[in-house]
Amino acid sequence: MRASLDSNVEAAWQENSRPIVFRAPGSLLYADNCKDLQSAAQRGEVKLVAWTRGGYPGIPLDARLPGLCTAGFWDAGRPQNWGLQRHCNEGVKIAYVARGTVVLDVDGLSHTLQTGQMFIIRPWQLHAIGDPLVGPSQLIWTMIDMGVRRPDSVWQWPAWFLWSDADAKQLTDYLALNDRSVFAASRETAEGFENLRELIESSSPLEAETKLKLLINTLMVAILDQMKADPPPMSEDFATSRKTVEVFLGRLAFALDRDWTLDDMAAECGLSRTRFAHYCALITNQTPIRFLRQLRLKHAASLIGREPHRSLTDIALSCGFGSSQYFSNAYKREFGVSPSRRGVAVGPTNIN
Repeated sequence: MRASLDSNVEAAWQENSRPIVFRAPGSLLYADNCKDLQSAAQRGEVKLVAWTRGGYPGIPLDARLPGLCTAGFWDAGRPQNWGLQRHCNEGVKIAYVARGTVVLDVDGLSHTLQTGQMFIIRPWQLHAIGDPLVGPSQLIWTMIDMGVRRPDSVWQWPAWFLWSDADAKQLTDYLALNDRSVFAASRETAEGFENLRELIESSSPLEAETKLKLLINTLMVAILDQMKADPPPMSEDFATSRKTVEVFLGRLAFALDRDWTLDDMAAECGLSRTRFAHYCALITNQTPIRFLRQLRLKHAASLIGREPHRSLTDIALSCGFGSSQYFSNAYKREFGVSPSRRGVAVGPTNIN
């Protein structure tokens, strides 16, 4: 990973973000993640127009274009206070900054996108938009569910994509075998996004299903041509089981209160217990259970320091320990002091 687990975990804990685990696509968009954006749109502070399905805000697509999660845009004429907190999506999100600037955080790395740039976010990438405020900007996007949740999943393009097998494979490789998020949009790609915005602003899903299908196909062809002209660095390592385990271990810190077993962790990654434990040892030099226990103890130590009036029992349970006594014994074995000695400094836990 390009940033240590510890730094990413602490930043996300501070913001109370809870990203999903791989087997929970239904919880991928937190109920309150877009609530502030929707409220701002209802007050007329920002223009928000989208065609969507599931929990995404906008006009329902219903049965049209299965696999299309959302396509739309926002137009913010002045600074906004509804920045989208860290989250994951069920589809591949491709967005274009048509005006202004947008701050994007992907896997702990911050980018300030300027007019004419686009970004691509895979379903397993933890990301936030805004810092946490959103400046004057116009952002156009589409998000398509390829049936993938993990880096090593097989991509499946929706049936309404009018592509040859060779072109679909080539675009899949460009999207799946690199972790680059930010690109300068080509002229054709920019035009594709602008045409998408104009259609969504001026029509409805009922009236424009065929046009929407053709526009998204044309946009993706433009992106493929752009990738061919300036290929991003690619590696098979980005689509391996080891990469899946690496992402999961980074995600695990946000779900410490779950009653994890080795079987559960392996199943999240689509692996056997033996293969999961093998990759965990390669990445962390620890067993999965030992790594999980260290994450829980590290988070508990952080809570003890930040919330001095919170009971140790409550902290223990929130971090996944079955009892305060077990927590106290594990804490003392790990750090050499009792958790009742609040404020004791504890070193970092990294997966690198």
